[in-house]
Amino acid sequence: MNYEIKLEEFQGPFDLLLHLVNKNEIDIFDIPIASITSQYLGYIDKMKEKNLELTSEFILMASRLIEIKSKMLLPVEEDDEGEEIDPREELAQRLYEYKIFKEISAFMKEKEVMYMKTYFKDPEYIPFNGEVETPVDVQELLRSLRNVLAANNLILEGEDKDIHTIQKEVVRIEDKIRDLEVLLSENPTIKFSMAFKGAKSVQAVVVTFLALLQLVKNNMVKFRQDKNFDEIIISRM
Repeated sequence: MNYEIKLEEFQGPFDLLLHLVNKNEIDIFDIPIASITSQYLGYIDKMKEKNLELTSEFILMASRLIEIKSKMLLPVEEDDEGEEIDPREELAQRLYEYKIFKEISAFMKEKEVMYMKTYFKDPEYIPFNGEVETPVDVQELLRSLRNVLAANNLILEGEDKDIHTIQKEVVRIEDKIRDLEVLLSENPTIKFSMAFKGAKSVQAVVVTFLALLQLVKNNMVKFRQDKNFDEIIISRM
């Protein structure tokens, strides 16, 4: 098997795993763990051969993959409710969350590039109506997203941290967009945190965030912030 790839392009073990999943066109929630483990370990061997720095995160992930592979060979376990426990589930959830955040990051970078290419005309003086609307920048949006995750006790701080309860529900962006449209039809202006009310998983929070970005892109809602560090306001257009 060929592992001749640019080693420096991966920011961590999840970045490598996501690359392998995409390259092999694999469903994140149905990873062929034996094959992926073999490819991952092949990559680790290449790092060693090239005398590249092998961070502890890559080693930890290798150990986790081997552990999951071993558990897959054992009799199936069941939880307290009698449902089968899939040893891959926790890893799949973490990888899915990483994928979503990577997509958010790419979206934000694209918006920044578009902003840098924008040409501004000379100031146009208009009568002051007593309201000041401050545009919301990328960092403020990300800070608000982190605040929502923290408020719901959903932030995952490190590879060795325990995972909160894994939600098996699938949250679709299309459904969340409809939910937000209903919410904003009843409340034309809401606080940022209100859009995430009831979210019980990182997946639900992130999908809601992506749904909001899609509504902004479609010119259906807009963000504003009255002053620095105030909570972002979402308004229907």
